[in-house]
Amino acid sequence: MPDLPILVSSKCQSCESRNQNWFCNLQPEALIELDRIKQVRTFARGDSLFDEGKPVHELMIVCEGAATLTFSSPVGNVVMLGLSERGEVLGLSSAISGRRYEVSAEALENTRVAAFARSDFLKFLERFPPAAINAGTELSRKVNRAYDKIRLIGSGLSVRQRLAAWLLHMQETHADRCNLVTIVLTHGRIAQLLGVSRESVTRAISNLRRRGVVEVRGIHFYVHDRNYLRSLLHPSKLAH
Repeated sequence: MPDLPILVSSKCQSCESRNQNWFCNLQPEALIELDRIKQVRTFARGDSLFDEGKPVHELMIVCEGAATLTFSSPVGNVVMLGLSERGEVLGLSSAISGRRYEVSAEALENTRVAAFARSDFLKFLERFPPAAINAGTELSRKVNRAYDKIRLIGSGLSVRQRLAAWLLHMQETHADRCNLVTIVLTHGRIAQLLGVSRESVTRAISNLRRRGVVEVRGIHFYVHDRNYLRSLLHPSKLAH
């Protein structure tokens, strides 16, 4: 297994990556307790973090890397809900509700997580009210992501429009620099995410490359013309 990126710190209380949008942006006393009850685990690309329908015995906070979040449709098709974000708490809604895992999580790349026993985590939320508030904020973000997914698939957008909307979202949330987005996804995975066929995704990306809107180098997407992507979502503004 390849080496994982080295964390700035393995201690929550001294981690420099925390910010106001993350669950673990807490007071020092809470972070000390979070360190005490956690177990650090690593997963190689393709490893399963947990499976849909299984009982929830633990939750995980994504410290490094990312995971794909998928669920099975009634007819057995795999639907991708989205990608986890650094600092996201996986399994939170199921742990609080007492239901089984609602999605499956698979490491998209080498990934490191902080794992917590469900019982320990629930006691932690009871002991530290700010953590419970952060958990509520995290759940709201997950609901918003589900709404975005429904809007993307159910709005009648074309393949090019869905791809444009997704690339703009990725640039806003995952860009390393002004125009660079690292996407460790095959065309097939992107198709699952957008609710279209792999072939149509390949054609749409090729079309954007020919127009100079995006440049693709391996897993790196350079978005050169965000205005064109935005115009695809508003056809009346599209320059001919």
